[in-house]
Parts: sequence; structure tokens; C-alpha cells
Amino acid sequence: MALRTPLGQVRGLGSAKEGTHHWWLQRLTGLALVPLTIWFVASLAALAGADHDHVVDWLSSPIVAVFVILVVGVGFYHLKIGVQVVIED
Repeated sequence: MALRTPLGQVRGLGSAKEGTHHWWLQRLTGLALVPLTIWFVASLAALAGADHDHVVDWLSSPIVAVFVILVVGVGFYHLKIGVQVVIED
């Protein structure tokens, strides 16, 4: 028994079978952002009042640069998935 209307069957409308994948990605990126955001906010708080040279030295550390890239990359990917779901719904 099909749950789609005859018009929906003709047009090929229906589930794209991507809902579970998006749901898992949204949860995983959200979970990854929790420790990354805590680290980022704590780091910015520690840098409050620091001069420009100190901030540049901090950012030039390879491990810090990787974490900053992760915060920005995972954050924007999480945003993209969320906005895509809102638009599609």
C-alpha cells in the first residue's frame, strides 16, 4: 500500500531518504561543537586584554590553528545542515 497520492507518484515526489543522515550529522556536529566552543570561549577569555603580538603568537601555534579551523568549519557545517532542514521543511 503506497502512502503517496497518484499525483505524487507521477511527479516522483516523496521521501528523499536523506532525513536520517541529516539528523545524525546535525547531532554529531552539535556534539563536536560543545567541547570546541568551551575551548574557544575559554581561550578568548584568557586572551582578553592581551596585546596584538601575543594574540598573533597564540594563533601561530599549529595546534591552536587546527582547533580554530575546526571550530569555524564544524560550526558553519552545522549551520548549513540546520538551515537546509529549515528551508526544506
